[in-house]
Amino acid sequence: MKRLLLIPAAILAVFIDAFVFPALSGNGIRPLFTLSLALAATAATKVQDGIPIAIFGGLLCDLFCNPYLGLSAAAYLAAVMIVYGFTGKGGYRRGLLIPFAAVGAIATEAVILIFSLAIGARFDAFRLLRATLPSIILEALLVYPLAALLRSREKGSSLLK
Repeated sequence: MKRLLLIPAAILAVFIDAFVFPALSGNGIRPLFTLSLALAATAATKVQDGIPIAIFGGLLCDLFCNPYLGLSAAAYLAAVMIVYGFTGKGGYRRGLLIPFAAVGAIATEAVILIFSLAIGARFDAFRLLRATLPSIILEALLVYPLAALLRSREKGSSLLK
């Protein structure tokens, strides 16, 4: 992916996360589109494309949605590194991308939850599971079409590398 397009893509993903998905969410169930885009960029193109989306998009998510600056960026970066560890240099295998993305999404939610618990946040465990598990599934399912789109744009467009 052309590096100049990564920042606008991250900004668009954060806009979708901050303003579109909250309006569509039910019972707190909504995917993190910025995370899905970062995981798709990592799997479909290169890890060098997923890292800027994870860091810049995570910082913007923190500015608009979270009180702790850097938490989302760290969690998204951890997820990108996990997905890159699975996919590696050989690229992704179509059938395994969704489970790999789910593992990355679980890692993201775990980092955020552990940090929240460490600073004294309290959660209703059943309510958290009812919202988090479907959100992880939605995040993982979003990665596949985004990866296919990025892969096709990479091969077919002169604007992208």
